[in-house]
Amino acid sequence: MKEERTCQNCKNRFVIESEDFDFYKKISVPPPTWCPECRLIRRFSFMNLWSLYKRKCSKCGKSMVSIHAEDTEFPVYCQPCWWADDWDGTEYAMEYNQNRPFLEQVRELVNKTPYMGLESAYLTNTNSDYTNGTAYSKNCYMTFWADYCENVYYSIFLFNLRDSLNCYRMKDSELCYEDVGCYKCYTTYYSEECDSCTDVWFSRSCTGCTNCFGCINLRNKSYCIFNEQYTKEKYFEKLKEFNLSSYFALENIRRKVYEFWLKYPRRAYIGNSLNVNVTGDYVYESKNSRDTYMASGVEDSRFTQFISVAKAHDSYDYTGWGNGAERIYESCVVGEGANNIKFSNECWPDVLNIEYSIYAITCKNVMGCVNLKRKEYCILNKQYTKEEYEKLSTHIREEMIRNPYVDSLGRTWKYGEFLPYELSPFTYNQTIALAFFPKNKEEILKEGIRWHEAEENEYIITIQAKDLPDSIQNTDESILKEVIACETCGKAYKILQGELDLLRRFSLPIYHHCSTCRRNALFFRTNLPRLYNRNCMKCNKQINTSYAPDRPEIVYCEQCYQAEMV
Repeated sequence: MKEERTCQNCKNRFVIESEDFDFYKKISVPPPTWCPECRLIRRFSFMNLWSLYKRKCSKCGKSMVSIHAEDTEFPVYCQPCWWADDWDGTEYAMEYNQNRPFLEQVRELVNKTPYMGLESAYLTNTNSDYTNGTAYSKNCYMTFWADYCENVYYSIFLFNLRDSLNCYRMKDSELCYEDVGCYKCYTTYYSEECDSCTDVWFSRSCTGCTNCFGCINLRNKSYCIFNEQYTKEKYFEKLKEFNLSSYFALENIRRKVYEFWLKYPRRAYIGNSLNVNVTGDYVYESKNSRDTYMASGVEDSRFTQFISVAKAHDSYDYTGWGNGAERIYESCVVGEGANNIKFSNECWPDVLNIEYSIYAITCKNVMGCVNLKRKEYCILNKQYTKEEYEKLSTHIREEMIRNPYVDSLGRTWKYGEFLPYELSPFTYNQTIALAFFPKNKEEILKEGIRWHEAEENEYIITIQAKDLPDSIQNTDESILKEVIACETCGKAYKILQGELDLLRRFSLPIYHHCSTCRRNALFFRTNLPRLYNRNCMKCNKQINTSYAPDRPEIVYCEQCYQAEMV
């Protein structure tokens, strides 16, 4: 049995499959009233990764870096204060009022409980204050969603990356620059979707290659330039002609490489041979999972994204983390032993049986709790006995259906829906929603979502990007004192000592763009979490792919793509 329904939010039609109904029945929730994309945007609007601010801790008064701006309604604590044992969240306990919508009461907790300044396991990090969503990292700066990294700058979605700069979706790699989606790579630059490659430049979808330049779809090759075989001696002679230490030469090469890549087919989705029965994109070591995006080790699940640490099992509409997560539904940034978590955000580690909660840390059997630590059998941060909790939580679920929360646009939030936009600690343009689903201020406000007017920091520009030295060899330590105007947006940025050291190690020039424009450029090189039905451009077989039909790339099904590998 499958049903076609109308999304409560966008009014578009969407289908609920029979297997979806089986999952909803198993975890005792009603089917969703929002389509998959609207549900995804809704979760993304609770996730601020890289919007950082300088502010004071609301408890100790010390200056700190935070994902929350100074003008928030709620208090924000620095990490030592938030994790201290002198409070646990029950100080803000509220008595449940059955005459008011439950989520309206949760919203009160959202606006009065203290939030952690950064969402990081800060005790495991060393010299990595300007990072968020990180753990077990050392000497990192402006890295986000990163675990076990060292000496990494301006990079996102990482696992075990070292001595690298301006990278995205990287795992078990070292000495990489402007790479996207590379695994087990060493000294690779400006490359995408490469596996086990060394000394590779401007290459895409290559595996086991060494000393290759401008190549695509190669396997176990060496000394190739634009897919043409050279001798070792000729290869290095040709490499010198490219003048790779020059910024302007590199930019010209980049344009030529992208044009060259368009001549060759791309696989309908990015993944590896260890996948079994999966659909989506950027999926690895996964099984029996559909509509999956940027995930490793996902099994028996659907609509999952950003599972960076295996495994995640038996989950739907789950955004962020993994690491032994099971039975997660309509939740984000939940992981590390999490089990049976519904309609919640930022609940970890070893959490169990949680509903409608935000920052319920190491909690079990809680509902409607916000910024609560190490507690069990709590509702609205108030402690109950096991028997009292079970009776009241059942009553609240029934009341959420009879007396649902209604937002400013008249959308109803009965039991079974994720948290309303109004309960997010962030505005839309502070979250990853803006990057993956760009909208302007007018569009956002029309949809009943908040927008943050950031105060622009004023800096005295000392040099324009176009006037920077063309090579790192002509760049001295004085660059560290310069305030550079971005070539794209004109905003100011600076170069740190660690960045300069890496660029010298790579023999690469100073970049001409601010961190935001560099991040946007990296995002442009990865397809968005949206799938299209189209046909293989060789055999005409129907495929499910993140390449829209009007895109210029040649897209093949798995069989046709593998047949053309060199």
